[in-house]
Amino acid sequence: MYPRGIVGFGGVINAGSVDRYPPGTKTQVPAGRFWLVNLTEEQGGPGILALWWKCPHLGCTVPWRPTFTFTDPGTGEAKQGWFRCPCHGSTYNDAGVRVFGPAPRSMDHMEVTIENGQISVNTGSITKGTPDNARFAVKV
Repeated sequence: MYPRGIVGFGGVINAGSVDRYPPGTKTQVPAGRFWLVNLTEEQGGPGILALWWKCPHLGCTVPWRPTFTFTDPGTGEAKQGWFRCPCHGSTYNDAGVRVFGPAPRSMDHMEVTIENGQISVNTGSITKGTPDNARFAVKV
């Protein structure tokens, strides 16, 4: 007897075709508890990454807030659209990099593979976010 494959969170999630995720989009994938983000070059891409929606501070679910305006520490200019934790205000850019708040690091990310235009996310392979602006997106 062999164990069955893990389905849902903790296993591999088929997120579908790359074409479903235009550059610049952030799509919540509830079955995997992650945000699938297709970064533009300006956002740290090009490429796709899966950000675990759990805040590294105390574990609250981090939503994408497209209308939230915050001063970008990199440019000093106001920018609209951030990942922002509703519990204590930790704020992350499009790539999940921490820019403000009590979180000890950037958002954690999951392993992404793209094969024949199909995206798979291994929710059992989570890498802790870094305090730096590292690039983790998988090129499309």
